[in-house]
Amino acid sequence: MTLQDITATKQRILNAALKEFGTHGLSGARIDRIAKNGNASKERLYAYFGNKAALFHAVLDADFAEAMESVAWADDIPQHAVNLFDAMTSKPYIQRMLIWGQLQGEGPRMRRQSEGHPSWIPRRAAIRKAQDDGIVAAHWNPEDLITLIFGLVFAWGVTPGSVDNQSADAQELTRRRNLVYVATVRLCKP
Repeated sequence: MTLQDITATKQRILNAALKEFGTHGLSGARIDRIAKNGNASKERLYAYFGNKAALFHAVLDADFAEAMESVAWADDIPQHAVNLFDAMTSKPYIQRMLIWGQLQGEGPRMRRQSEGHPSWIPRRAAIRKAQDDGIVAAHWNPEDLITLIFGLVFAWGVTPGSVDNQSADAQELTRRRNLVYVATVRLCKP
């Protein structure tokens, strides 16, 4: 088996695992479905990842990095929130994996990843600069403001009885984007 074959097989497994974990979480996911949908044997899957929890971590780590990198930080923080909303709406499995990660108790792991990610320091610095410039309320801890922005972006996916962003029509998505923008403006207002 060539390196290209190994890489392709491993990527197919990761892609299948993303859909499986994104839909069913760690507990509900089935290795046999992941192997079948990834066009790989269970033995190959275990050879690459060791066990189901390690595969979940591999998918979570890749999705976390993609979520952090999917939207470059914009000095216009409300526009950044809208850009993040669009990115997570277009990549529903990433949003679901981040939520599953929290539900599975992976919050501390994800926190360490965020603090170690190259984009984290510039994000905090940009908020501090906006605070110094009087654009963002000075009372916010930058990490808390980022957390609240993610909360706004994920709101419809976690609110009981709400239609998630993937099921909403274009008009409703536009309304939600505007709400995310306006709410972020109000959060940031000095």
